[in-house]
This record gives sequence, structure tokens and C-alpha cells, in this order.
Amino acid sequence: MLLHNRSRLVLCALVPCVALAALSCNKAATPSDPKAELIGSLKDPDLEGFFFQTQGDDAAEVVSMTNGIVEEPIKMDTDGTVVLRYATVKDKKANTSTTYKMEAIRAGDKITLQITDIATGASLVQDTKDFLPPPPAAGDTCAPAFKTISDCICSQLAALQFEADRTCSIQTGSALCCIGGDQLISLHLIAMPKNFRCKLGIFADDLLIFRD
Repeated sequence: MLLHNRSRLVLCALVPCVALAALSCNKAATPSDPKAELIGSLKDPDLEGFFFQTQGDDAAEVVSMTNGIVEEPIKMDTDGTVVLRYATVKDKKANTSTTYKMEAIRAGDKITLQITDIATGASLVQDTKDFLPPPPAAGDTCAPAFKTISDCICSQLAALQFEADRTCSIQTGSALCCIGGDQLISLHLIAMPKNFRCKLGIFADDLLIFRD
């Protein structure tokens, strides 16, 4: 009779262990949500119009929320700031991650591309350029004339993109685009490295910021 009671006690003691083990296994099997983790690391961001992306290789993984505005030339007629992208870079070998914010800032005739480490507030990139002033008036037409702003952009961007990919660094430039012979646009071009090994591949979109 005593042996039977002891067996019951042992069984009762084992049951909580089995339950804890099952709970532990279920917890480990829960998949992570990279999008939720990225959004959770930000401070009340306005993500309307942003879209989610992931990319990676054996060494690193990047998850990002990108402002849909980057898909077209960005017009900045007045002073202000536009957030272009949030991105978390995960170093798989070191098991570390860093979250960045990328924004374009206009102040007067200057445009600044800024990439900030959200956790520390440190600027990884802070590059400032001037919008080009219009040339002196010379009649009612400007030259050389392009049919569209896209044509002008293509004529300016190729050399910048080549240098960005060669050096793994952001390249910027300015240009005046004459559209249709009577519209003059001051254009700021930002060419991003597109090779993932460049690390800043997290920002691999060509940014085109202009004003009339």
C-alpha cells in the first residue's frame, strides 16, 4: 500500500514537468514576425503609404518599411523632412541588429540625405548638397531640352550609379533639367549602391528629389 502511494506521488510530480516541457516546445516553435519587430522598434511612426520588404544572404538579413513616394521623383517645393525608409540590418554571424531611419531634409536651397541609427541617434550618413540656381534669363527657351523629366534623369544618373556600385558608397549630384524648352527644374540625384555586400544595399533605390 505504501509503494502504491509513492508511485502516485512520483507520477504527480512528473506531470508538471511534462506540461512545462510541452509549453517550452510550443514557445520555441512560434515563428518570429520581422515586420512586427521592426514596427515595434520605432516610436509611433506614421507608416501610411509604406510597404514591407525583406532581403538577405548567409551573412545578413534586412527588413524594411519603405515610403512608396520613392518610386517616383520626389518634389520638395518647401522646407521640410520626408522619411524615406526604416530598416533593420541583422548580422547573422554576430547575432546583432541595428535599426536605421533614412530621410530627406530640405532647408532653403540645401537638401540633406540623412541616415540615423534609431537606438543611439547617431548619423551614419549626413550628406548635404545645394539645389542648382537657375541660369540667367536668355530669352523664352532653355536648352538642351528634354521631352520628359525621366529623359533628363537618365542622362544624369548612369555615371553616378556606376560610381556608387564601384565604391559601395552613396553618390549625389545636381542637375538642371530643361523640359519641353520652357520649364526649368532643379534636380537632386542620389544613387545608392545596389550590391548587397555594400551593407547600404538596404537603401538601394535611386532617389530623385526636385523643385521647380
